[in-house]
Amino acid sequence: MKIDTSVLLAAALCLLLTSCVTDSVNPLSSPDTAKADPRLVGDWRGGTDDDPNTCHFSITKAPWMHVDIIHPKEKSEPNELPDSYDFFPTVLGKETFLNVVMVGKDTQGHPTKSYMILRYKFTNDHVLHMWMLSDEKAAAAVRTGKLKGLIKDNGPALGQPGRRDFDVTLQDTSGNVARFIQGSDLDDLFNNKLNGFYRVSATR
Repeated sequence: MKIDTSVLLAAALCLLLTSCVTDSVNPLSSPDTAKADPRLVGDWRGGTDDDPNTCHFSITKAPWMHVDIIHPKEKSEPNELPDSYDFFPTVLGKETFLNVVMVGKDTQGHPTKSYMILRYKFTNDHVLHMWMLSDEKAAAAVRTGKLKGLIKDNGPALGQPGRRDFDVTLQDTSGNVARFIQGSDLDDLFNNKLNGFYRVSATR
């Protein structure tokens, strides 16, 4: 399944993703056992000059949260609306993750729903770090039978000689995906580090 990831949550302020996507048909946990993370609430900006957008995080109906990615007027199309995503956090031990709802379409044009899993941490409450799940590690887990899933090969990766462009859709249960993550080296599994985000304002 191909997901439009031209803008992916706050993470996409620094990394425009058009290929090598990993998503999961199930979140890491049930929202019934999750809690919203109030540390996310407020406005955040990317840490480089080419990150002009503002991410506004809020709690909708706990544990569900929401983010609006607001584009500056000088870089927006006329009447352009913010990009919006719903998500909820999962805590595994001492590690925190986001289950971001991604809406797309299958090859027949039917609507689909999946989850993008992001690892996140804070530094001193005002710097937000995020990591994306490695498509290569996820594909290896599927190929070796550690996780159930599908791998779609899209051909040679653009501008990356010798590398293939593929999408991975994890189809395993929430529990199995969570156990796989807990049993892995997280720095290796989530090796796609995004630029840091800096707090602009907090909503208390």
